[in-house]
Amino acid sequence: MEFIIKDELDGKVSVIESPERLDAVVASDFKAKISELVDQEKYRLVIDLSRTKFMDSSGLGALVSRIAITKLNNGDIRVAAPQKYVLELLEITHLNKVLMVFDDVSSAVNSY
Repeated sequence: MEFIIKDELDGKVSVIESPERLDAVVASDFKAKISELVDQEKYRLVIDLSRTKFMDSSGLGALVSRIAITKLNNGDIRVAAPQKYVLELLEITHLNKVLMVFDDVSSAVNSY
């Protein structure tokens, strides 16, 4: 699966658009894309969840898969614009305490 990635703040932040469904079908590809960025020493990531209507535990796992490495390198993985269902899932799983959640991509990018 192809993911749209945009560089922001002169390449200091990478924004990854999450698909409509972030589930077991696409989670491994999404996780691989995050790993690829981290392997390229891109440690400041924003996951744009504005299109994501459904997420399961595989999708949640993909989101946090490389967070430790990003933080060890003065970066982070932040999420932006989650729809109601996804935001509730982040809250239920307490991942909203691990991942910084922003109302929109611009706010997430500028938080770096």
